[in-house]
Amino acid sequence: MTCIGWRAAPRISFFACALGLMFLAASPGARAQQPAPPPAGPIYSVTSIDVAADAYGQAIGILKQYRAAARQQSGNQGADVLQEIGAPYRFVVYEGWADQAAFDANDKGAASKELADKLKAIAPAPYDRRAYRGVSVAAAKAPKGPGAVYLQAHLDVLVPGIAPTQASAKQLAEASRKGAGNLRWDIVQSTRGAGNHHTIYAAWESRKDFDDFLMSPAELKFRDVIAPLLGSPYDDRLYTLVE
Repeated sequence: MTCIGWRAAPRISFFACALGLMFLAASPGARAQQPAPPPAGPIYSVTSIDVAADAYGQAIGILKQYRAAARQQSGNQGADVLQEIGAPYRFVVYEGWADQAAFDANDKGAASKELADKLKAIAPAPYDRRAYRGVSVAAAKAPKGPGAVYLQAHLDVLVPGIAPTQASAKQLAEASRKGAGNLRWDIVQSTRGAGNHHTIYAAWESRKDFDDFLMSPAELKFRDVIAPLLGSPYDDRLYTLVE
């Protein structure tokens, strides 16, 4: 609706226009134009967990039990438990689910409830779990030996920066998967809100392979692209895989 002619009769036209806009906003047609539900397809969950500094050994046992249970559930496409290098009391669980229904069933199921209950005694706060849809996800390779390093990064951009960020991330994903020692490179997009929050999950055979990646032309180009688009600092951390 376009409001015209209000200069000629400002009071009448202004209020008539406002009422018209209110009517349109409340109409079924306007409601039909609201954002659509997330599309069907795989869901990726990222769970961030902090425990007391002296309780990380206990946490590993709890998380292994959860991982085993999650992998047995219908629709599960993988579950990794990561422990932060230099901060052994911090963990991330990265999971793949066939669809929203499979994710929801796990989220409301016995394994998740048991995980939350067991962590209460050793965690300073409840864990944070979020759902994502894939932007660029490919099959992972198994490490050839010990020493693999895993990256989990929070990539939050301003809403206008979503499209250029994802376009650049897809280029980086393709280049990274061909790089020396790369085991995987995923970027996923939050199903909440405008979708401007992302997680990057990647892995390399060794720390040297990761360090070489950091200075690769593809990574440097990606960081140049996202630098002016960031809504919060780029937060990337390294982990080891809990076997």
